[in-house]
Amino acid sequence: LGVSIILESVSLLGALREIRVLRGNKPFLDWLRHTSHAELVVVLGEDNAAILGLVLAFAFITAASLTGNPVYDACGSICIGIILIAVSIFISWRIRSLIVGQSADPALEELIETIIARDENIEACLHIITLQFGSRIMLALKLKMKPGISIETAVQNINKLEKNIKQQAPAVAWCFVEPDIVD
Repeated sequence: LGVSIILESVSLLGALREIRVLRGNKPFLDWLRHTSHAELVVVLGEDNAAILGLVLAFAFITAASLTGNPVYDACGSICIGIILIAVSIFISWRIRSLIVGQSADPALEELIETIIARDENIEACLHIITLQFGSRIMLALKLKMKPGISIETAVQNINKLEKNIKQQAPAVAWCFVEPDIVD
């Protein structure tokens, strides 16, 4: 059990190191709520459950051994089962949003809004919708274009805007823009 605790701790430290690199200055809980890195969420949950389960197993087996009472071993198994159920519920809840689709990180939405605001051909952003699919994002925009421009000019401007967004936000895989004059 001691060797297993050490090995799981090494695995957890590796996951935490990678998470630290990816989250930058973002608080840990914010990163956990908004990350698209499902594999790290799974490893983090599994490693924490494994370490806690191993520590509990060690404690309950020791208690059963010292007292000669097998009830401690049974209680330890029940506690470990509860931990595994709780962690699996957390992981499935967190990963479900990545499978079903969730909004992109608010910082990315802010970046997209800033890019749109800098475009002199756009009067206003009427709607912005983002959907996260794994590490890729689908973006849908409804934009109020400046009055008086031709359709050809509007299409060229929209194409430039899409290219600019994808350059500055590489996670955006699909970009759909609807030009409009009213909401």
